[in-house]
Amino acid sequence: MKINFISNQDLGTISGGWSGINYNMLDQLSKHIDVNYVGPINPGVKISSKIESKIYRTVGLKGKFFFFSNKRLDIIEKEVKEAITNTDVKYNFFFGQTAWLHCDFDLPYGVYLDADFITYLKIFSDFDKFNTKDLDRIAKKEESWLQKAQHIFVGSQWAWDEMTKYYNLNENQKIVVHTGGTIDYPSEDIYKGQLNFLFISLNFEKKGGFLCVDAFKAIKKEFPSAKLNIVGERPPEDVLKEEGVTYVGLLKKTVSEDLEKFKQLLSEAFLLIHPTTMDTMGAVLIEAGYFGCPSIAPKSFGIPELIIENKTGLLLDIPFNSDDIVNKIKTLINDKDQYQKMRISVKDDMVSRLSWESIGSKMSKKIIDGDFNN
Repeated sequence: MKINFISNQDLGTISGGWSGINYNMLDQLSKHIDVNYVGPINPGVKISSKIESKIYRTVGLKGKFFFFSNKRLDIIEKEVKEAITNTDVKYNFFFGQTAWLHCDFDLPYGVYLDADFITYLKIFSDFDKFNTKDLDRIAKKEESWLQKAQHIFVGSQWAWDEMTKYYNLNENQKIVVHTGGTIDYPSEDIYKGQLNFLFISLNFEKKGGFLCVDAFKAIKKEFPSAKLNIVGERPPEDVLKEEGVTYVGLLKKTVSEDLEKFKQLLSEAFLLIHPTTMDTMGAVLIEAGYFGCPSIAPKSFGIPELIIENKTGLLLDIPFNSDDIVNKIKTLINDKDQYQKMRISVKDDMVSRLSWESIGSKMSKKIIDGDFNN
C-alpha cells in the first residue's frame, strides 16, 4: 500500500517537539507502509498581510489571522499538488491540520493533531486580539475538513474532548495514539540516588519556571544536597544566582554532544518538575520516563493521560502553588520504597505504551485496514 505523508516539517531539523514527532511518525509508518514524503510545505507569509493585520491593531481594531488566510491556504494547496508525484497512492496522511484546509484531493485521508485551531490559539496565543469573523472562518473550514477525514489520530483524549466542544465530529473517526519521545531509551535505569531536579522548556515563564525555582528553594533548605538543572530558554539572572541552580543551556538533539548531555541529565534526575500553564501533551514527560525519571505536573491538558498518579509520577490539582509542589516532592523524597517502585513503573509504562514502535504499529494498522482498500 502506498500513501502520501504531507507535512510542513523539514526532516533536516529534529527537536523534541513537533519536528521530532513528525520524524518519528514518518519513520514508524514507513516500516509498515510504502510512504511518499511530501514536504516541507510551508510557504512564507506575505509582508503585506502582516502589515495589514498590524494596521488593524494599531487603530484599535482586531487583526486577521494571516497565517491561515485564504490566499496562503490556496498557495499551500497548489504546492502540495505540485509536490505529489505518485499517482498510485490510496491515502493521504496529513501531519497537523489547519494548514491543509484547502487540500481535498478526492482521496481518503487521515490527520494527526495535538489540538484543534481554537484550543491551540487559546493556549498559545491571545485569542481576543484577533478578528472574531476571521477566526470563525478558519474554525468552520477546519470543522468541515475534519468531518471528511477517514481517521483523526489525536495526541490525547483531552485533545478530542476539546475539539468536540467546538466541532461536530464522529466518534468513529477518533484514534487516540498519544505521542512518543524523540530520544532512544536505555536498557536499564542507572540512577545512583542523586537529589537532582530537572526543568526543561523553551518558554521558562509559561512552562512554570518561576514556580519550579520557588519550590526548589524550599526543598533546598531542608535537603541541602538538592540541585536543579535547567535546560532550554535561559532564565533571568536572579534565578541563576540561586544556590544549587545550574543553567545547562539549549541542548540540540541533532548535536551528538548535546544529546549525550541530555541523556546524562535524565539518567541522573530524581524528578522532572513541569508546572506548565501552556501545553498540549508534554512529550518531555515521556522522555524523562524512558530513563526511569518520574515527573510532577498539573492535572490539565493531556498530561493526566501520561502520568498515573502516585504510580508513574505526581499530579497537581488545579489551581496549585509552589507549596503544593513542595509538599508532594517531600513526600516522595521521604518514601524511598515508593520512589523506587515509581522509577520502575514509569519506565515500564512509557516504553511499552508510549514508544514510537507501539504508536506506529497502531496507526499503520488503522490505515491499512481502512475500508478504502477493499
